[in-house]
Amino acid sequence: MVASEGGCAPFETPGALNSPIYHSHVNLSARERQLLTTLAILLIILASFQILADLSEVLSRVADVVIIFVAAWALSFLLGPLVNRIDERTPLNRALSVVVVYIGIAIVLTGTLALAVPGLVSQLNDLVTRAPEYGDRAAREVLALQQRLEGSGVPVSVTELYSQIPAKLSAFAGSIATDALGFVSATATVLFNFTLVLIIAFLMLIDGDQLWQAFLRRLTPELQSEAELLRQSADRSFGGFIRGSLLLGLIYGVATLAILVALGVPFAGVLAVLSGLAMIIPFFGPIIAEIPVLAVALLGAPDVFIWVLALTIALQQIVLNVIGPRIMSNAIGIHPIFVFLALLLGSRIAGFWGVFLAVPVAGIFNTFLRYGFQVAQGRRARTEASLLIKESDAAAADARDAGGEAREARRAAREARIAARGK
Repeated sequence: MVASEGGCAPFETPGALNSPIYHSHVNLSARERQLLTTLAILLIILASFQILADLSEVLSRVADVVIIFVAAWALSFLLGPLVNRIDERTPLNRALSVVVVYIGIAIVLTGTLALAVPGLVSQLNDLVTRAPEYGDRAAREVLALQQRLEGSGVPVSVTELYSQIPAKLSAFAGSIATDALGFVSATATVLFNFTLVLIIAFLMLIDGDQLWQAFLRRLTPELQSEAELLRQSADRSFGGFIRGSLLLGLIYGVATLAILVALGVPFAGVLAVLSGLAMIIPFFGPIIAEIPVLAVALLGAPDVFIWVLALTIALQQIVLNVIGPRIMSNAIGIHPIFVFLALLLGSRIAGFWGVFLAVPVAGIFNTFLRYGFQVAQGRRARTEASLLIKESDAAAADARDAGGEAREARRAAREARIAARGK
């Protein structure tokens, strides 16, 4: 190509090489930017739930292995603070501190079982001894109910339904007897998995921090800070969920024991233990906890059955709808409304395990959503991700202190007005 005069190529105008290129910009209003930001957040949430659904499908294929490691991690998380305190305040090394904690827990469990098991066994033996009496009483109640239904003109055969129960129980007992080898094998599998949990938790308590630090050293500073934020958020969410579930089970078990003892329902200790353990199970726990209590109350203390039904239902409503969301929200750091939302979405996405893991996963998601907002707004660098939870806890503590001071000021002002009126 031959340049023309002035050093310009053909078909070029002089000065075209030096002329700036302008791009048109779209001017968005504040509301349009807010709508786009909201749309982006909704798309991110939708993609996150889709990823969680895909992960749950993958994890379902290796669920037994995952459950063992999750249980071991939960146990190591619960025992970690105690091991750290012994390791820091005594001349024992880390391994011996873990051994001391294991031995101490074994002694405490043995003592607790030695005190509680005899009473529970006595109540269970009494229940087995009086089972025929309860069966006869149940038959009479069914006949009386059938007569009332017939007198009311309701075409329902309760006696026919009740007559099928012994046959079904016999078939169930026969299947257990014929599959005794499978029952023994399942029991051995449970004991083996429990032993694995103890061993893996032992190793996590000894070398968990070293393995984590070795993993962090292979990351960039930004990823190190974000990985540390993930660890802190998981510790807080899953640890808070475990502590909250155990606390809810304890509250419900103690309250159930008080109700049953006050009303004179037999086998109150056994029923309270079963109810407290059942309440730890998400979603189905309240139903499982209610069935044995109502059955024993109907057969063993029919005069107070209505009271037991009303009080236990009221207790469940208080525990599940008032105490539970507040405990979980305080332990995990999300509002009670989002606790309900997480449970509903978890049940929809992954069924039982979705319900079981919904609240701690929602806690982690909430932490990273706040972190993403702060990074997008330029208020936090990626290398400062690990400081988010500490700063949030400090801000919450300051807010509680400010609220306490405000309440004290209002109380002092009220007392001053009362004193002024007295004068």
